[in-house]
Amino acid sequence: MQTFFDSFVTAFLDPANLPGHFAYVLLIVSMLMRRMVWLRIFAIAAGAFSAIYYTTLGDWVSCFWESLFSLVNAAQLLILFIENRRGKFTSEEQTFIDIALHGLERAHARRLVKLGKWVEVGEDEVLIVEDSTPTHLYFIVNGTARVTRHQRPVGLVGPGDFLGEMSYLTGKHATATVSVLTPMRCLTFEREVLRAHLERNPEVRHAMEGGFNRNLVEKLVKTNTEGLPGLAALTQAEEPPPGEPI
Repeated sequence: MQTFFDSFVTAFLDPANLPGHFAYVLLIVSMLMRRMVWLRIFAIAAGAFSAIYYTTLGDWVSCFWESLFSLVNAAQLLILFIENRRGKFTSEEQTFIDIALHGLERAHARRLVKLGKWVEVGEDEVLIVEDSTPTHLYFIVNGTARVTRHQRPVGLVGPGDFLGEMSYLTGKHATATVSVLTPMRCLTFEREVLRAHLERNPEVRHAMEGGFNRNLVEKLVKTNTEGLPGLAALTQAEEPPPGEPI
């Protein structure tokens, strides 16, 4: 056992193996990246150092596969770069991205925006009904809406706010009704279509859930600052208990 350990330490510390060690460190780092661009960059570097390492060993088969690994990641990085540079977002789309998808690559943001539908909502229309499961998630870019619980006003929502996000996250019924006060323009997503997309794209899911959390904090601060019961009233209500969605 001691002989095996000594041989392992000797081989591990051999300067000739440093490129191999560095390649594996880069590969591990790439797996820790949340952004696809950096994941690809570190993966390319890992493959390149692995190819160099196997070249020094005279293992040309492994060198070939590591080189191919780097080339595939380089091609994917180029595709991502082209998608990020292609076209521009409208001011409304950019507002949604800045609030809901902060820090996400433009290519991923573009795919998500294409899933949504822009709608105009008239005055007095009801978007969400209390004790029901919303079929859509809404992001408001213009207009205002009243939030009521048991037919009593508890707050207002407006540009930059989400509607139905807490019910979406928890899978529970909405605990308030949302009625339009002034003509509204929203980006809407079908709930199950959105869920399926986010399950396939974890980086988009993390970005959007971060947007939900930031918006919830902003709603709480706004309603408390303006002296409205708003979300605070909902979280203090006896039924449903704290933690229920809006």
